[in-house]
Amino acid sequence: MIEKYLRYIFNGESSYGLIEGEFISQIESNFLIDKPVKTGKIVELNKVKILPPVVPSKVVGLAYNYKDLVGEGEKDIEPLIFLKPATSVVGMGDDVIIPDDRTVWGEVELAIVIGKKAKNVSIESADSFIFGYTIANDITMQNINSRDHHLARSKGCDTFCPLGPWIITNMNTSELSLSNRINNKVFQEGNTSNRIINDAEAVSLVSKYITLYPGDVIITGTPKNAMNSLLFDGSEISISVQGIGTLVNQVKKEN
Repeated sequence: MIEKYLRYIFNGESSYGLIEGEFISQIESNFLIDKPVKTGKIVELNKVKILPPVVPSKVVGLAYNYKDLVGEGEKDIEPLIFLKPATSVVGMGDDVIIPDDRTVWGEVELAIVIGKKAKNVSIESADSFIFGYTIANDITMQNINSRDHHLARSKGCDTFCPLGPWIITNMNTSELSLSNRINNKVFQEGNTSNRIINDAEAVSLVSKYITLYPGDVIITGTPKNAMNSLLFDGSEISISVQGIGTLVNQVKKEN
């Protein structure tokens, strides 16, 4: 059964919830740890502040995982792996803070949420380690003189990983459309069917090198034209993944 989970704040209290139509049923504890038990408290979805759906120990990114990005003849090359720290994570409606001396862009990505500890996971068993899916905006900054090969500053600045707005479970992600709009102008359009490796292959690949814990996130790559999706002070970026929804953030220059 497909379910929709989120974290939210209502009347100053942070909670976990299960979305049912236009309402949220509060649940007793973290849906990643315990079987959800409803408290009986109901709140309207449009009355809450939506938080990032998880608090990951890390976000692991895949680079060059879309065939339209890497080009013909390179379609079978294994994607690169990079890290975004937990401090880069923000949620729906939060500000993305950008420096005033670097080019910055946004990237729409399908994100995998890990449900249990994963290490050296086989492709065949990988689906059992996936709790669900959310949307990630892989905010990226111009590389530092092409020397930052670890992409630590390019990918890992504070606020550079909006996640949300919620998690969808048990969904088929093999053919989902994605889009990236900045100030309501489309900059990226793609489909998850165009990825080089799929969800199970991504979990298997990453877990070979990095132990994953419940709540950790794998962002699965972005379609072409990301580097033209430039962000400026005052921009609003809306990224959408079919079947999940839309993640919206505003952009501000750092003080």
